[in-house]
Amino acid sequence: MADLHLLFLHRGVRYALDAALVQELVWLPELSAVAEASPHVIGAFNLRGQVISVIDLALCFGQGRSDLHIGDAVVVVAVDGEHFGILANEVLDATAIASGDIEDLRDHHGLPGNAAPLVSGVAMSGADLAMVLDTRALLADAAARAAATTVPPAGAAAGGTGGQDAVAETFRARADRMACPQEAPAAAGSARFVLIGLDGGLFGVPAGVVCEIVHLLGVRPVPCCPAHILGSMNLRCDVLTVVDLRPVLGLPARQPLAEVVVVRVGELAVGLAVSEVHDVVTAGASESAVPPTGDYDLPFCRGPMRADGRIFSIIDIEAMLASRVLHVADGPDRDTTESGNAAPDAGDQQ
Repeated sequence: MADLHLLFLHRGVRYALDAALVQELVWLPELSAVAEASPHVIGAFNLRGQVISVIDLALCFGQGRSDLHIGDAVVVVAVDGEHFGILANEVLDATAIASGDIEDLRDHHGLPGNAAPLVSGVAMSGADLAMVLDTRALLADAAARAAATTVPPAGAAAGGTGGQDAVAETFRARADRMACPQEAPAAAGSARFVLIGLDGGLFGVPAGVVCEIVHLLGVRPVPCCPAHILGSMNLRCDVLTVVDLRPVLGLPARQPLAEVVVVRVGELAVGLAVSEVHDVVTAGASESAVPPTGDYDLPFCRGPMRADGRIFSIIDIEAMLASRVLHVADGPDRDTTESGNAAPDAGDQQ
């Protein structure tokens, strides 16, 4: 018998969590301090009127408190009627794991680092190992005292998600939106966009072509490629080509790139290296904005659009890929196909 598990990474450790207990995945918002909480709880946020206390697994296993990043996520879990969140650096996939592929560790209390039975077993799937979390043990350790906490006001002072002003503002904006009641379905003619930052500029990528967002790590240069091809990275055994959009859009390169937005159009998948990922917003045709001061006449861009009080340009990914400007080869004598850089679409992760 095989059960569906959610796989995620935190501090370099791969974890597996019973997918039936996962309620939703959200971007890490601004956190408020929780009085008398377990030391493993780094704060809480208001999710549509419900307090979600966030656990840092690094603290659970005797490591120092994790640094918080704009690309972090919170896995919201429900156990025995209680809800809490688990901090994750990267959500990987949802996969079926057979019970026979999980080695039970609950009786191995003598193992180093396993004094507290928060890990029930080790899942073996090919060459990868994942620590299977005992969510009820996590709940007993952290969520019981946090459940009595009153709902913190939206935009409350950060309890650890501080940092640069722009980053803190993004955390705060996420918390404000999460505190609101569930949004009604998008109106006809509206569309959703993933907002990304490129050297201080704000751009929207159509959410329908976005597969996932990962940290920019382990990129290897590819010989004989244009300057905007940063190289390739291993994405769960698939080779993903990673590109820097700034030369393509005619933008200067001033800020470091930190995240990769994986997009797919048809059979072609490519990673867009960006400075930061902000949020997902909904904008309609009636929300086009008068261009502010600045040049919005960039290649492969249209708009500008306005959503949640922010103005951004829409990057036409389909037109960009159709133009072959993002393909690996820089000459007509070389095959310019995807080179196996396929990434799973949203349906592959369910």
